Amino acid sequence: MRIKCAGQHIMVILNGKKVTEMDMSKWISGTKNPDGSDIPSWLPKPFAELPTKGFIGLQGKHGDSLIWFRNIKIRSL
Repeated sequence: MRIKCAGQHIMVILNGKKVTEMDMSKWISGTKNPDGSDIPSWLPKPFAELPTKGFIGLQGKHGDSLIWFRNIKIRSL
């Protein structure tokens, strides 16, 4: 999997194919998605207002399940 973030543009490539792409600047409302559907109430700010720099978190270990990570590489564009 490759995740490419450039400014407010995010693209995810899995097995050589683009699986999703997002332009955070299109999310200008805190209650509605660009297509008009509702945004969950737990998201307090529109994506367009969120910072594009910060920490990277890896999530795992739910209950007794195990998780492994390997070959993680982070580089600047």
